[in-house]
Amino acid sequence: MGFHSKEKAYDPLVSDETRPSQSSDGLESQGEDRAMLSRHFRQRPSRLASWARVGGKVLAVVNTILLISIVIVLSLSRHERNEWSEAECAAKTSHYSPLLEKDAGVIEYETRRFRGALEHQSVYKGTPNKALDEAWTILTHMNNSGVSGDVIDKIGKSRIAVKYPESQGGKYNIGIEVFHHMHCLNIIRQYTYKEYYFKPENVPKSFTDPEHIIRAHIDHCIEMLRETLLCQGDVGIITYNWVKPWGIYPDFSTEHKCRKLDKIVEWADKNALPDGDPEPDESTVFLPGPPQ
Repeated sequence: MGFHSKEKAYDPLVSDETRPSQSSDGLESQGEDRAMLSRHFRQRPSRLASWARVGGKVLAVVNTILLISIVIVLSLSRHERNEWSEAECAAKTSHYSPLLEKDAGVIEYETRRFRGALEHQSVYKGTPNKALDEAWTILTHMNNSGVSGDVIDKIGKSRIAVKYPESQGGKYNIGIEVFHHMHCLNIIRQYTYKEYYFKPENVPKSFTDPEHIIRAHIDHCIEMLRETLLCQGDVGIITYNWVKPWGIYPDFSTEHKCRKLDKIVEWADKNALPDGDPEPDESTVFLPGPPQ
């Protein structure tokens, strides 16, 4: 049994009737078909390239718009920051106080040079005398001020705090921290001159208590000033100089931006309480011990 040839084994895919003629007309028709096919395949990458160019332009426009938007936002943000008042800046870095309210008109700053040399003369330092004591009394400014219940709420305190009766204005009794700090510093100063301030004619009210109470008062003040100084965290820079005969010597005369004290005093006086302490009444709540 012999093998059939390939020509015999498989039917032709194209019949002789439909097979293209090899005549010149057939060849011409084939050439046209190939040309059309070639144009078809050439057009496809041409469209893709066109779309790619359009997409690139659109992307460039979008990126430009985004960049311009970012620049505008940053510019407006910088402008807004530059428009903040000193009171607004102070309020953002402080716990609430009515003195920081925009309409209080209290917060004003000035640049002040600390006079830190050991030999510098000041009305607040040196051997005790009447003028020096009077200067410190002005700094302590111990008269209290009055605020509403809303202020008590905002500082996170309870309304069981001491309050004047409605007949005397109904305000809550408050002090201002800076004046307490000055009071503390003053009695520490006075305690270092015990030989002067323990004389009957010179003794301040703070030293009329028993010695152990005075000692506790001094320690309380040292602790409060420690807390305050660390809370402020002054990052001013101290430089050094070569000084005869000591060698390297610190320069404590430094520049600082300070709140004006007179504005704070004005607010305290404007909101001063009536003369005399309030009396407890039926609504008074007594704590079992000092607040911690």
